[in-house]
Amino acid sequence: MRAKPVAGTEEILMKIIAYDKFRSGVTMEHITPFLQEEVSNVWRLWKAGIVRENYARADEPGVVIIFEVQDIETARTYTEDFPLTKAGLLEWSFIALQIPLPIETLFRQGIDLNPPFDRTIKPSEAN
Repeated sequence: MRAKPVAGTEEILMKIIAYDKFRSGVTMEHITPFLQEEVSNVWRLWKAGIVRENYARADEPGVVIIFEVQDIETARTYTEDFPLTKAGLLEWSFIALQIPLPIETLFRQGIDLNPPFDRTIKPSEAN
């Protein structure tokens, strides 16, 4: 895992959602020869603490990777080094995430913030 920074030099990391899309005309036949190298590359980044989550897309072929890095450019540096990207088979999109502001600060005094917090499904409906 990533080494802890020296006190006073903490790096600011954010989560970056990166998702790919096959370039026009690319099929699984084009992708398959690169998969073993691609997957082992992502696995190494996962073990290094750079990739935090990795998912297969349910809506179309492709993946969603959650990076924990300084910025989108750093995530892009990693995706540009992926074998499938180097082969010109994928296009990547990125979304940077930050910690939300404390939502409670937006509520007026007197708003009910007590449990149960999930009030959408009633206990009798859950069975």
